[in-house]
Amino acid sequence: MARSLHGNAIFSLLLMVLFCTLTFIYLSPIESSSLIEKKVHDANSSEVNFSGAGSNEILITGQPIHLGDQAQASILIHNEGEITDSVRLMITGFNNTVWIGDFVEIDPGSSRAIFVTFEPQNIGNNEFHWSVNSTNGGIDANLNGSFDIEVRDMQSLQLLSFSYSWTFEEGLEIFPAFYLSEGVSRDILINVFDNADKSNLLQSLEVSLDHGSRVIPFDLSNPHTDNIFLEVIPMSWNLNTTDSKVTSSISVTPPYTSVDVTINNFYPKNPALNENISFEYTISNDGNVKINSALIRIIMSDQTILHEENSPSLLAGTTYSGKIIIDEWKYAYSTNLSIYFISGEYSNDYWTIIESSNSPSISTLPFDIYAVIYGSIAGLSIVIVGKIVISAISNRTPSTFNNSKLRPPRESRSGLKNNDKLQNKEVCCPLCEQRLNVPLSHEGRVKCPSCDSTFEVQSFKKNSQDIDSREIEPEYDESIKILSSSSSGDMLNCPSCEQKLRVLESKRPVRARCPACRCEFMALSEEK
Repeated sequence: MARSLHGNAIFSLLLMVLFCTLTFIYLSPIESSSLIEKKVHDANSSEVNFSGAGSNEILITGQPIHLGDQAQASILIHNEGEITDSVRLMITGFNNTVWIGDFVEIDPGSSRAIFVTFEPQNIGNNEFHWSVNSTNGGIDANLNGSFDIEVRDMQSLQLLSFSYSWTFEEGLEIFPAFYLSEGVSRDILINVFDNADKSNLLQSLEVSLDHGSRVIPFDLSNPHTDNIFLEVIPMSWNLNTTDSKVTSSISVTPPYTSVDVTINNFYPKNPALNENISFEYTISNDGNVKINSALIRIIMSDQTILHEENSPSLLAGTTYSGKIIIDEWKYAYSTNLSIYFISGEYSNDYWTIIESSNSPSISTLPFDIYAVIYGSIAGLSIVIVGKIVISAISNRTPSTFNNSKLRPPRESRSGLKNNDKLQNKEVCCPLCEQRLNVPLSHEGRVKCPSCDSTFEVQSFKKNSQDIDSREIEPEYDESIKILSSSSSGDMLNCPSCEQKLRVLESKRPVRARCPACRCEFMALSEEK
């Protein structure tokens, strides 16, 4: 029984301790608040005494206020005490949210403004409480109160339209239009890119927008792009994303000029000499830019300028028609006539044939002249092709192998005519060592054309041992007379006309043909 009473006493003691602890935690904020209130409203201290300077009303700036915006509260405080002290402004809002400003030090007899920035939390009417406090007390009891603020919904921003102009003179200009909903002025940042992935920024501009619409032009020069992407970024304010459009893109086309000028009609069709003639022409601007004033010229085939005048400027997709009258036609024969369009660096032309009535008439033939011309061309072509084929077959180079069944090579006509001239031998001038060709039958004195010296030459028949071994080919059939030529390099002379030829020494002996005189001969390697 005694043990049970002892347990109940311990349990009761624990409950009392727990109750006292909870009571202390609950009452301590109340006591702290009462202490702050005492410091705030205690104005009986002789050391410090803060009061409103001229008015005890608080000033709110930044209205109208939209949800997400910050407002500022301020009040002017005067120090009536004898020492320097600091005070600050406090704002209490919905759900006991507190915004506390910085301490401001005020000298005795001076006045200074104290501030605090706060942010309303709800759309509609918002009630706030304000107070001034100091670490040392001495605050006038009137330096506190409450105020209401009407908070609006967030503002929206619309990119309404997006147009452009691109000319050779002005370059690319874009004209985006923006709309800001009702409320305060807002700062925005506009970025312009040449593609949607925003890899290349063309321009960036920070501007301030008021309520309403506004067009902001951009000069982009001449970028290498066919698309422009634009985005808008709010600067330090919250945007109503539901009703806003802050990006847009547009396809752009670089300027190009395309002008078509034509002569529609002229009268009379066959003008006589010294007769007036009129031309009707049309200019069409098929490009996408305006064409400035241009020059129109009528030019003959001999580059004579018959007429020159100016044409007005043309917008893209428009046309202009005009008429030109030329007095006293000066041409008594058919001629070409051109009309030229010249605008800056661009030009175009159109030509037509003017057949004069004074031109000599063409006699009529009993047959079709075009059929005769086409037949003549066809027959001439057949003859030329046949001649080429026959010449290629007859001048074909036969094989040099002994077992070849081709006919022996024939001598060229020039070789037959100059057969006597080919029976020469080569002698050397004893003075200048100039090599000379003399007939094999010549005997006597020879004059060197190089040094003008004379020397004796013996007959070929008397000195058969001097026969050049190059003219003898025992390994070939002696019944076939074939000329030959030899050298120690790839270059050798034609035995008929002494033309320099190139025959690879590695392929000799080989039958060759001179391209100059068509002589066929054997190309041999010179014995070393």
